[in-house]
This record gives sequence, C-alpha cells and structure tokens, in this order.
Amino acid sequence: MKRTLMTLALLSGMAPALARAQSSVVSQIAGGAAATERFHFSLTFGLDVSYLAGATDVERSGGFGVGIAATIGLTDRLSIVPELSPLSRKGVATIPFVATGDPALDASFADPDASALALSYVDVPVLVKYRLGRFHLGAGPYLGFLTSASERFRVETGAGEVLRYRRDVTEGYAKTDYGLAFEASWTITKPRRGMGLIMHVRYEAGLADVVRGSGGPLRNSVIRAYVSFPFVR
Repeated sequence: MKRTLMTLALLSGMAPALARAQSSVVSQIAGGAAATERFHFSLTFGLDVSYLAGATDVERSGGFGVGIAATIGLTDRLSIVPELSPLSRKGVATIPFVATGDPALDASFADPDASALALSYVDVPVLVKYRLGRFHLGAGPYLGFLTSASERFRVETGAGEVLRYRRDVTEGYAKTDYGLAFEASWTITKPRRGMGLIMHVRYEAGLADVVRGSGGPLRNSVIRAYVSFPFVR
C-alpha cells in the first residue's frame, strides 16, 4: 500500500504536464471543437480501493488507475461521459496460500507476510451526469475486460531476505465484468481557457460473478477517489 501511495503521488505530480500534452494532441486531431465546454476530453488519475463482495477472510486492496474521459454536453446541466480506463486494478488482500506440490515452495510461503489477488481490467464506464453549480452527480453502467489475474505472495526470512512468488490464475476468472457506477464530483478549478481540476468519488458495484466455479457469487466492489484534468479553450 505504501508503494501504491508513493506511485499515486508521483502520478499526481506528473498529471498536469500529461494533461497539457493530451490536450495538444486532441486539438491537433480534432481541432478546437474537441476543447469546448460542451465537448472536451479529460485525463484521470486516482486511487482504487477494491473488494470481492461475497468473499470471506480477505481484506480490501489498494491500487491506482488512469484513464481518459470525453464530456458530451446534452443541455446546460446534463451531460453524458464515456470513459476508457486501460489500467483498472481490482482484487483483495490477505489471501491464503494454496499448496503447489513443491515441498520447498510450499514450506516457504505457507504463512506469507503479505498476499494479494490482483485483477487487472480495461474498464469502459458510461455515466450520465447532472450539474448543480460546482457539484456533479452521475450514474451509469460499466463494462470491464479482464487482462490478467495473479496471486502474489511475499515472505521475509529470518535472515532478512525477501522472497516473492507470483501465480497466474487468469483462467480461473471470467473474461468480462459489468455493473453500475455512482459518482459525486466537485469542480475545484473550472475548465475555461485552459486546464481545469475536478475531484471525484465513485462507487462501482459489480453485478457479474467474476470467479469461475465459485461456490457462491463473488462480485467486484470498488471505491475510487480520483482527480480529472479537463481541457477547455
């Protein structure tokens, strides 16, 4: 988690420069029409706290995510916002180690100091948002495509050596995820004649059973706190 927070801080520091570069590229491709209050793009950076609803004896897991969003104004207050999140981290922490049949490996990792199930997705949410001054409320569906799933274990030996073991478990998980997203956001800096800054809090409730052959449904549950950098000329 400490490494995740450090990475998030680094990305947040880099975000304004990346957003300016993105706005330049978009302007060259689509022209000024892609940088208006009614239609503009944004870069998003944030922290994800995930869980598998229905799982037992596990804890929430943290990660970071990045993405791009397009805001399409329908009226002065209503807009539709499709997004693409190519790096969406989900999963849980403190998972048990399942024996591999290798005596040396099993003995080393039988009681790990840290463990996690890491599920990586490409997410495509589409939200409808309503503006109330500087605040926005939004809701809509999302669709996720699994890119990898792995179990990760770490052990510190008495000699101070750190051992790590990673097991690919992609075949045990559904290729797609879907659910509903609910969001509230606050405009810190209005995106007019330059880059803006918006703070978001989002909850995603998965509706799909993401584990194949599980005894009961296990669904993704994610809380996201992130910032977006819209560009409006």
